[in-house]
Amino acid sequence: MERSTLKRAEGHRTASRLLAAVAVLLAVLALVLSYAGRAVLRSVPFADRATAALRDSAVQADVADHLANGLVQGNGDLIAVRPLIRSVAGAIVGSPAFAAVFHRAVLEAHQAVVEKQRPKALLNVTDATVLIQGVLQRLAPKATATTVSQRVVKLLTVQPPAAVRDVVDVARGLYKLAWLFGAAAILCALCALWLSAHPAACGRQIGIGLVGGGLLVVAIYIVGLAVVQQTAPSGRGPAAGAVWRVLAGGLRTQALWMAGAGAVVAGAASAWLRATEREGQPVGWRGALAPLRNSLSSGWIVSLLAVVVGVAILLEPTATLNVAAIAAGLLILGLGVAGLAARVTASAPAATRAAHEQVATASRRARRGVRVVIPVAVAVLALAGASVVIASGGGDGAPAPTSSKCNGYAALCGRRLNQVAFPATHNSFGSVTIPNFLFGQQDGTIADQLRFGIRGLLIDTYYGFSTQQRVRTDTTSLPERKTAIAELGEPAVKAAESICDRLGSQPTGARGIYLCHGFCELGAVRLGSVLADLRTFLLANPGEVVIIVNQDEGVTPADIAAAFHQAGLDPLIYRGSFDHFPTLGDMVDSDQRIVVMAENNADDISWYPLAYQHALQETPFKFKSTEALTAADTLANTCKPNRGPSSAPLFLLNNWVDTTPVPRPSNASVVNGYATLLHRAQTCERIRHRLANLVAVDFYRHGDVLGVARTLNGLTG
Repeated sequence: MERSTLKRAEGHRTASRLLAAVAVLLAVLALVLSYAGRAVLRSVPFADRATAALRDSAVQADVADHLANGLVQGNGDLIAVRPLIRSVAGAIVGSPAFAAVFHRAVLEAHQAVVEKQRPKALLNVTDATVLIQGVLQRLAPKATATTVSQRVVKLLTVQPPAAVRDVVDVARGLYKLAWLFGAAAILCALCALWLSAHPAACGRQIGIGLVGGGLLVVAIYIVGLAVVQQTAPSGRGPAAGAVWRVLAGGLRTQALWMAGAGAVVAGAASAWLRATEREGQPVGWRGALAPLRNSLSSGWIVSLLAVVVGVAILLEPTATLNVAAIAAGLLILGLGVAGLAARVTASAPAATRAAHEQVATASRRARRGVRVVIPVAVAVLALAGASVVIASGGGDGAPAPTSSKCNGYAALCGRRLNQVAFPATHNSFGSVTIPNFLFGQQDGTIADQLRFGIRGLLIDTYYGFSTQQRVRTDTTSLPERKTAIAELGEPAVKAAESICDRLGSQPTGARGIYLCHGFCELGAVRLGSVLADLRTFLLANPGEVVIIVNQDEGVTPADIAAAFHQAGLDPLIYRGSFDHFPTLGDMVDSDQRIVVMAENNADDISWYPLAYQHALQETPFKFKSTEALTAADTLANTCKPNRGPSSAPLFLLNNWVDTTPVPRPSNASVVNGYATLLHRAQTCERIRHRLANLVAVDFYRHGDVLGVARTLNGLTG
């Protein structure tokens, strides 16, 4: 009978040890498979990791070399300036603008693959041509824009392998399998503890196993890094290493979480084992070290460990020392937990005996209870914390590469669109710098304004026909003569009619969309060229948000949408709610950074609502003198409601003097002055209970509209 009992106990002990080993193995497999699944399936972390690799100087240098070599090979005129091209390419690749373009391209391509759409290209950063071609054309004037653009697109396009969908399917399977392995590991560990005659010893075995498994994964990561760098093509080792660190660095972090939890479990179990098996022996570091001394008492173990470590140091000294340093840290962590737990379990019974000497039996029971509960609680908390971090993917991603500033300031990223003041321009297209543009109202073109800091554009769109001299307005979109006189003044209307007579009655050329004011004969800018300038600016400045209000004079919403599409602005258009705006940071992160509204006709274009129907309210704008905008007794009248309902979330402050047909910069200098404009904006905010979201002015360089917007936003500098 006794022999049968001993045999059964020995069987339980063997089964317990085997189950503990299987639990550790399954836990390590769950860790690796879950990371592999997440690394392939999660689009945003994948794009973040790819962009983080691009931020590494070695990768930037490698990409710049690739671009420079490819461009020189594609165009003989560039050979002489290859070093300069390399320098320019390096600066562009390392810029936040290129990082934003790259991140968006990777994200869209990854989403297409994961959603089982066959992408035309795994990575196609066509937008990068906007950042590169201008510089290259200056270096080699004979190279046309089309040739340069096509070459850059080809160089920065990666075709997806045929098996890419299979990789995604495998990743999904691995991720599901990881959860099964994780559940099985927990079940095996519980069974091992239940079968063991000494749960503390079994817990220590599991803890040490988790430490070893975590260290093994870390060692594979470190050795893999060395192998990748050494086997990479000549000169590309640093870049290959940077990519490896970004792609696999999260696995190393999670393996350290597992090993750290294992060290805590081993330390707590050692304290429990020490307290229950050797009662009365010294506690603390000496007691905590005893299990380690016992484990290494076998000469075979020490000899084998020495051989393995010695060979590893000879093959990969740096990697081995790195792993050894991590192992030493884990050992110290486990010993510290063991020592603390042992001291707590030793001090608690003493207090119990002093307070309850007459109940020694109860004291011993309490002492045993404390000795069990504290180490077990510490171990459970450590395992639970590590499991949550690993299961949620904590620490396995790269920091998001989005801009840290929105419209120039980090503080604005957390504010909703209707909580931000945007410096804006009235008749933004009417620049006095454009030849033959009569009665211009701005100091520079829209491209100039964007570079200056203007972020709100009030434009007018008309159909027109291009002639050799000027643009002739399509008569179907001409305003009534009386309306035009009221808007522009009779001298301007007569001038336009005179120009029309000289151009002849028959329009020539294809009809296009132009930015004009009343009559395109007085001055016109092609909408497509302005949208191209806008796209160039937004691609080069990934943290900027722009608002456009279009006074559409006969131009259909479908044609406006087509113009934005042809300019490549579709992905940048805000498509969310106009009742509840997101923060600027959210708009930047989603890359929907252009808000577009119509004045007259929006049809069913979802992103192109009627401005004054429910989204925008405004002040009057027919002010005939500077006194009307500055006198104390009339200032309140300038804030009266004009178009738009009082419930509209956005507020337009119209701030210019109407001296049609000839606008006067001297008036702008007065009404755009910092103190004057700020006082009016704050007065209207108080009366209308709305922040002036669009502060629209003429001659934006006169006065200080940017300074006023900063103050309204509560910013300094």
